[in-house]
Formats: sequence, structure tokens, C-alpha cells
Amino acid sequence: MGEKKYTMKLDRDYYVVTANDLIKGKQKMSLREAQLLFIAISQVVYEDKDFKTYTTTVSELAAFMGIDENSLYRDLKSICKSLCQQIVEIQIGGENAQGRKKWKVFSWIQSAEYDNGILTIRLSDDIKPYLIDLESYYSQTLLGTLMTFRSYYATRLYQYLIADSGAKYGNVHEWEFTCEQLRELFQIGEKQYKLTRDLLKKTIIPALDELNKSDYAYVWDYKEHRSTKRGKPIESVSFKAIFFKNKERKEFYLKKSKPMIEQYQQEKEKKNG
Repeated sequence: MGEKKYTMKLDRDYYVVTANDLIKGKQKMSLREAQLLFIAISQVVYEDKDFKTYTTTVSELAAFMGIDENSLYRDLKSICKSLCQQIVEIQIGGENAQGRKKWKVFSWIQSAEYDNGILTIRLSDDIKPYLIDLESYYSQTLLGTLMTFRSYYATRLYQYLIADSGAKYGNVHEWEFTCEQLRELFQIGEKQYKLTRDLLKKTIIPALDELNKSDYAYVWDYKEHRSTKRGKPIESVSFKAIFFKNKERKEFYLKKSKPMIEQYQQEKEKKNG
């Protein structure tokens, strides 16, 4: 890497600004890979016209990520290799003349290098249109918020829901995902968690629970919807959620509105029961 290098700034108040098309693209990675990617993306600022190459010490990076330094030294190569090899797939517009959807696939980072305790990393130029000169349909979330989640499924779900809701904090939103959509969201193959119950128990349920316990979301009214087919398999799940920028706003909302939500829920269950 012969180009100019910049010191990576590790700041939880930095924003991770990303086009919604990129967030909603098909992707899968580990929690550590996602965290390193978020840190790299947070270095991109509004004035940037091109990506820069950043460096940081592994010890500082481990402290910022809240993990053991020796563990990061051990796993850093595999994390960076995976980000170079893992691809994200996005839809680019509508369908072509033959009715086939247009798509594009690319990797997350262009290069990574380790030397004497220093990590050097550069984002892939392919994702530049989704991080630089964004004018509309993008989301910005605090790096510190994304770094608080302890599972990839919770991290992935939070970022997706924020993008899907238009980052309207303080507003109640409702979602319904079919089991097929959940598999696509979390990139779970048909051979993994073959039973729908296992799929839900391993992905969406713990992810929603983690969001609910965080300072940034309140989730309620989770429901599983069954098919009318033989055996009545679970076809989809639905839930309501509201997002907050910080702990204080969540506490204020819950103190003011949670009793009303619970009363509404009880009356609804009584009426349906």
C-alpha cells in the first residue's frame, strides 16, 4: 500500500452513513466483521470525494471493540480475509426486457494489511456510490449504538429496521416478515435450521429480545402467524417497535406510554380471547 495513509479515529459519536440499498442488500458476516466494517465506514465524512486508506493499532482497535487484545490478534487475519471475500448483493433498479431482476455483487473491503501491530485497511471502491455523495434514501446511525449489540442478528436487524423505517425515531412502526424473508435477511440456507421453530428461536426471537433490552429500541406485540395448510406451519411473524437515540429518551417514553401500550394489549387479548 504505497498511497497516503490516515490515522483511523475511533469515536463512538461518529455516524455510520450508508445508502439504504446497501443496507437492504443480501449480506452475511460475523459480529466482529460487522463491527470492523462499521468502524471503517464511520471514517467516511460528508466532504470526502474518494475513499482513504486508514491505519490503527490493533491494541487501540481491541480496546474500542471491547474485546481481548490477544483474541483480536488471533482473529484479525480471518476477519479481514472474510470481508475481502464476503459479498453483498443488491438490486439495481427494476427488471430487464426479459423480466429478470438486475443485480450487482461486490466485496466490502479492497485490501487489508498487518505489520508490527498496525492494521491498514481500505474499503472497496465498488461500495463508494453507497457511502459518498448521498443525497437521499440513506440511513445514519451512531457507531456507538451499533457497537453495543452482542450478536450479528441483532445488529443486522437493527440496521435494517432503521433503514426501512426511514430512521424516524420516536414513531411506532410495525413489521411482518415471512419465514422466507427472514432467511434472506439473515442469509440462512435451507439446510440450516430446517424447522421453522428453530429458525425463529435462533434468529428473530433473540434478536428482538436484544433490541428490546438495549437503550435504543422497545419491541412488543410479537406474533407468529400460521398457515391454513395441513399442519398449520408458521408462515410469518409480526411485531411492533419504536426506536430511540439514547437511553434517556427510551426511559421517558416507557414511563409515559408503556402503561397505555400494556392496557391496549390486554384489552385486545381479552377481545380476541
